[in-house]
Amino acid sequence: MECGLSRAAAALSALFALSWSAFLLLGGTELEPDVRTVAVVFLAQAVVTVVRGVRLRLSRADTGAAVALALLGQAVLAVGGASRLVVGQRCLLTVPAVLLAVLLLPRRAGRCTCLVAIGAQIATSWPADGPAEAVEGVWPVVATAVAGEVLTHLMRAAGDRADRAQRRVRAVRAAAGREEGRREAHRHFQGMLHDEVSTALQAISMPGVPVPRLREAATGAVAALASAPAGPGRDGRTDLAAVVRALRPPTGTALTVEAEGAVQVPSQVAEAAAGAAREALRNVEEHAGARTVRVRLRGCGGPGRPGAQRDEGFALSITDDGAGFAAGELAPSSVGLRRSVMRRMDAVGGSAEVHSTPGRGTTVRLEWRPPVAEPAAEGEKSGLSEGTAEDTAGRMRAAVGDVRRPLAAVCLPFLTVMGVIAAIHTSRSPGTGPLLVWYALLAALTVALLLRADSGIPGPVAGAACAFAVAGALGSFLVLPLSALKDFDSWPIGAVTPLLTLLVIVRPAWEALTALALEQAGIVVLVVTGPPIAPTSGATAAIVLPALFAPALGVIAGLAIGRTVAHLGGVTARAEAARSAALATEAARRAREELHRGRLAHLGEEILPFLAEVGSGRCAPDDPGVRDRARLLAGAVRDEIQLPGVLGRTVRELLAAARRADCAVVIQSDSDDLHPPAFLRLLLTTALTCGPTPREVFLTVNATTGAVRASLVVLPGDERRARALSDALTGAGAGTHAEVTNSATSTWVEADVRAP
Repeated sequence: MECGLSRAAAALSALFALSWSAFLLLGGTELEPDVRTVAVVFLAQAVVTVVRGVRLRLSRADTGAAVALALLGQAVLAVGGASRLVVGQRCLLTVPAVLLAVLLLPRRAGRCTCLVAIGAQIATSWPADGPAEAVEGVWPVVATAVAGEVLTHLMRAAGDRADRAQRRVRAVRAAAGREEGRREAHRHFQGMLHDEVSTALQAISMPGVPVPRLREAATGAVAALASAPAGPGRDGRTDLAAVVRALRPPTGTALTVEAEGAVQVPSQVAEAAAGAAREALRNVEEHAGARTVRVRLRGCGGPGRPGAQRDEGFALSITDDGAGFAAGELAPSSVGLRRSVMRRMDAVGGSAEVHSTPGRGTTVRLEWRPPVAEPAAEGEKSGLSEGTAEDTAGRMRAAVGDVRRPLAAVCLPFLTVMGVIAAIHTSRSPGTGPLLVWYALLAALTVALLLRADSGIPGPVAGAACAFAVAGALGSFLVLPLSALKDFDSWPIGAVTPLLTLLVIVRPAWEALTALALEQAGIVVLVVTGPPIAPTSGATAAIVLPALFAPALGVIAGLAIGRTVAHLGGVTARAEAARSAALATEAARRAREELHRGRLAHLGEEILPFLAEVGSGRCAPDDPGVRDRARLLAGAVRDEIQLPGVLGRTVRELLAAARRADCAVVIQSDSDDLHPPAFLRLLLTTALTCGPTPREVFLTVNATTGAVRASLVVLPGDERRARALSDALTGAGAGTHAEVTNSATSTWVEADVRAP
């Protein structure tokens, strides 16, 4: 915001420099030496302020220099007679000082500095103009000081509010990033457990599989677990065709890969598609009994942002000539197809379809299309390009909130002071009463448009307002002499300033600038075609220039402030979006690592060392004891896949002991979501520790709206186990409803638990 204020001051200083340059050029040799010196000094000051405001940043030293020069310039003019310059040109000595004071100094110091500069102008003008005219002559300076102070205060207060709001947004986005990272890591870990770890353990537990193949599978599972914390990459692109060509053929099946050229997709999409394809090929190996399988990849172009690397869509099919199956045979809890294939693709915005007919093979089709690029957000637009009125207003809202408050700070002081000036001068000049009526209507119109500024001002209304303002300003010379340009009798010229300033900020700038140009051109035409108002052309220019500068100052100030604030709003939005995205990405990364560490803790105790031993050859995978151990560990991994993050060490040991005692344990879940761990651990612990070792244990977990339903069947039935289960579930706490039924053949538990 401070840089924005510096740039706004620099833009206004450019206008001051233009005015002093024109004054020097048109005044020529008619200017007295001391007046010419003052003009040169203030031209130099304006240029220095422009350069420092744009390239560096204005500081209190710039304010001190401006105030010192204002006091010195007024004193120089007073020695030779202040009336040698019209009052409008004298104001140009003080306006830069008060403007920099309110922008750059602390509030109290800025006010005191403004009073000193204004007092100096009144004191130096008093001898030449008299007390009334001297006080009246400082109204542009006072209005500038008031508007600048209010605007600066509001912008800084709005900036503080925006900072607080952005901190809240960052916290929310970081929390969302953590949650998304946790979900992403959970899906990734589930797929890795099924595709790599469970597959390797099952292969080791089966006799007849070649030892090199088992060691390769074990080594691959260990590598997958080691790389799991990073999860699927979100940055960068991968050639999916290269990944597809590297797919390993199923054992005993001829693989044909059709993938020509490169298909560039985001890395996480490539990983999801490759994982789904590998799972489809595993199903071919384990279930299809196929002789051949064909993998075909077809890429297609996709939409993208101009100048950005474009992602491509693709269709990937895996077709085998195996046994096939009926569509109804695909169970809802199927891990291989529903979780490792369909949900993988769904997680990255793609789709997966499975078509199969008994005896005629199976086709798995994977598709992904790049998302359509969203229109550029407000914060992504160029801050200094004009764009539409909605663009500018939106970027201003991003910087200062409700734009009506700073607009009121700019416009209302000018309206008020100009009203006083209008009343004073119309009372002095007979026949100018209609001008006061015109001004009252103009002020009411300006306030009405100000109230509509936040919601938008229609173009026809803005055009009509500009026409009314300019026509009134130029029409005032039907009752005013052109000589009124030398003092504030020509107040209607500057009366249009608040309206045009308002419109140049909230409407396309060309509208207000066109109106300003028409007014300026009209004044020049009146001066050129009318009676002389000064003996020489230089003297005429010295009178006309301040009159032209009066409305231009406010309009150009509004343009500079509005565009600077809009630019800052755009920059702030872009920077905030980038920072929030970085925070969300970092939060997601940490969440992935935390979930990975927690899920991997128990796997690392036994499963990882076992796989590492098999992969390195330290244990023989064809040994019956090794196969039996692999069978038990495969069961533990299946349990973890079905109930992720639920089973602690005690429950895992109980399940392993039951399996070693030839108890068939089957756990099924219809959802990858995390389940109520304490309740399910209680259920399994009680069932496996009370009574003799059962012959079979079936646990099914189904997600319902707001709850989880758990069904436990233990064969055969046992009265002591049933009582223990009933007592344990009775004390399970609020949100749990359970029924226990026991018979000689089985013990049944049906329980509903409020979702965590």
